[in-house]
Amino acid sequence: MPRGVVLVLFSIVSSACVTTKAAVVAWPSAPATERIRHVRSLTGQADLETGFARFWRTLSGAEAPVHLYHPVGVAVTADGALLAVTDQALGQVFLFDFAKDQVRTVPKEALGGAPVGVTFEGELAWVVVPNRKVALQFSRQGEPLRSITLEDCDRPVGIALDASNDRLYVTDGSSPQGTGHVVHVHSLQSGEHVATLGRRGEGQGEFFFPTFVSLAPGGGVLVADTMNARVQQLDDEGAFVRQFGERGDQFGQFDKPKGIATDSFGNVYVVDSFFSVVQIFNREGNLLLFFGGRGDSPGFLSNPAGIAIDAHNRIYVTNALNFRVDVYELVNTTAADSAPPPVTVSGG
Repeated sequence: MPRGVVLVLFSIVSSACVTTKAAVVAWPSAPATERIRHVRSLTGQADLETGFARFWRTLSGAEAPVHLYHPVGVAVTADGALLAVTDQALGQVFLFDFAKDQVRTVPKEALGGAPVGVTFEGELAWVVVPNRKVALQFSRQGEPLRSITLEDCDRPVGIALDASNDRLYVTDGSSPQGTGHVVHVHSLQSGEHVATLGRRGEGQGEFFFPTFVSLAPGGGVLVADTMNARVQQLDDEGAFVRQFGERGDQFGQFDKPKGIATDSFGNVYVVDSFFSVVQIFNREGNLLLFFGGRGDSPGFLSNPAGIAIDAHNRIYVTNALNFRVDVYELVNTTAADSAPPPVTVSGG
């Protein structure tokens, strides 16, 4: 190759690797102490490529890697090394392996329907496929391993598991006329149905279109009672513990709560898909902060759904109508910050 061509290529490759420092997107805004900082956005394999690899792919005319189109569910391993994202439009599961800078996909042929809920058992991903009424387990490489039939559900949606107690929790979103609207509990080992939590209704411990579910700090589960515009916490036996939020358009209220996750301090994060925000409550149900907001610029959301948090307090939110997962981190925060600010009462 002529020396001039080599120099031109080197210049192009070098420029492809240069990045400019983006403005920090964080909540709350200054001068308040920053708590949530936007880190990056993820759409597919292209986000894990180096500038050099991207350059050579473009130069060779290779097709761009497949990318997210309508991400819904998300789960992350405790160490943050592996991220699973369900894409309802593509009918695929994306497995982001950060340790190897690879993205693998579980194809729709292996799923047999559009996936929704997802969670991890170690580094094994469990995925709910509603139309098949099944939970499927896949390896880190995306290979199918086993399945649990969910015939008790009208329409299974969300999934969470407690391996230490041999429990797999699945929400039943049912239908407007359906009699489901409960949380089903299966043995993780045998797949046997062992319990039903809740029933259809508006009272304590009752649900109407429950969607996502997560383990609660200290035991039990947190359930997104979506069409009742609240999150309910149940204990291990299914008894009502407390409620987070209520219907409304003020801070601490919801329209359509969906994804739920907890950080290392036991704070509860709830995604509201209608308002396109994430609200943070302490474990007693007091509102601490919110972040996100409707928009398409980095860190902002449009019809978000799922949320997951790793042991390092990195936060992953599926941003469906922006075709990506947005990643945030909790900063400048200790356990003491989970207490709500004291209320000042004026003397009479």
